[in-house]
Amino acid sequence: WLKRVNPTQFISQNGAMGSARAVIFFAIAAFVLATSLQGCGNKPAPTPTPTPPPSPPTTTTTTTTTTASSEWTLPPIEVKGSHLYDSKTGKEFRAKGIGMPNSGEDVKEWIAVLQRIKSIASNLNVVRLYGLPTCASVSDCFKAFMLEADKLGVYVLAPGTGTTWGWLPGSASACTPATADGCYKAGAVLGWGQTIIQRFNYPNTLAIVVGNEFDMQMLPFIPALKAYVRDLKAHMKMCNTNDASLTKGQMRSIPLMYACSDDRGNEGVFPKADYMFCDTEATSVDIFGLNVERWCDDSAGKVVYDGINSFIAGRQYPGSFFFSEMGCSKTNVAGHVRTWTQVHDFFNDFPAIDGFTAYTYSGNKDFDMFDSPLANATENEDGQHFFSGMKALGGEPQTNPVPSKRPTCPSTILGDAITSYHDVQTYNTGPAGEPSGCPKPYQNSNDDGRSDVVVV
Repeated sequence: WLKRVNPTQFISQNGAMGSARAVIFFAIAAFVLATSLQGCGNKPAPTPTPTPPPSPPTTTTTTTTTTASSEWTLPPIEVKGSHLYDSKTGKEFRAKGIGMPNSGEDVKEWIAVLQRIKSIASNLNVVRLYGLPTCASVSDCFKAFMLEADKLGVYVLAPGTGTTWGWLPGSASACTPATADGCYKAGAVLGWGQTIIQRFNYPNTLAIVVGNEFDMQMLPFIPALKAYVRDLKAHMKMCNTNDASLTKGQMRSIPLMYACSDDRGNEGVFPKADYMFCDTEATSVDIFGLNVERWCDDSAGKVVYDGINSFIAGRQYPGSFFFSEMGCSKTNVAGHVRTWTQVHDFFNDFPAIDGFTAYTYSGNKDFDMFDSPLANATENEDGQHFFSGMKALGGEPQTNPVPSKRPTCPSTILGDAITSYHDVQTYNTGPAGEPSGCPKPYQNSNDDGRSDVVVV
């Protein structure tokens, strides 16, 4: 198969970073340009000016709260052992989703698209966001979308990287110096992630996607991803413990996902999964996503998926394994229309895989199911096949959490030496990283903004 390249990750830096003080000063000017679609496709890549964010952002991933009433109905999803579980019922959570399009600046249009999707597939329970309306990173404007998703029974994968700022580089030339530490700081991604924590601290945020296919061109610099995960988890811990944080004692540890490329198949994917799960919980992703593109033929595709499922089942990772994008490029499929047969009886066939987000509603002509990113878009034959498959999903087998096995960090991956992520240092992101940048609690609040619920 042909491997696509994610252009929003292949961004060159147009100058070395100045002092932290100067960078913070110019943050607000960059804010309104911060987001755009980060999925697959041949879109022109913007040239960013790195700036940090402005001010206002074992069960291993969530806290559970009790309250008499709330505007939210969905309970948080948490990671236990190798799978996802409903924090209220204790049942295993099976994700059935699709990639959302970038529907512009009107949040009402985003809601309308979500309603359209749900009207076609009532059992769909996850959407993956690649971009956001610009208001979503500077205000609570997107809460209306999250509330509607909650009402419809839908969890959300939020983008943990931006483009104009908050990006991960796609070339060593964007890093100063050309090290994992230099790459981590190049696009001020940590400040972006802290902002997303601030704006997406909702019970139906399934996870924050900390990177998309960064490994494809930047494999020697992958320790930057481990450092990013480490620092976001430390930030959430601070928000839960610091007296000045509005979410003290109530901050959920939002799961973190990495969406890995399918480059070089199992030979490339499995060592990267080992790496992203290795060492400690404080430095590891909670969900490893694979942007899998290998079901281009029904017979061969089944063999490939069986192989992935068998490996993951035997590995017993300390976290969930997820198809963060699923679907072959239509250019590699006979007749250029995908059958989506893999959706049929998915969880009975592949029980080690916790779910999928099909790629995609709209945004890449080689993967599109609709002809525009709007709610009134025309569904094509590819989309018809996918949504027909959703009606044939079959059962959702339940398992109880079992002890997991944390892998040893590899020193090389695919022949590239991997340096220690301990050499990648955290950095000052200004107010975004301070207690004042922590999110408000999503539970019912008193007049001072603090929730009256108790964390249990």
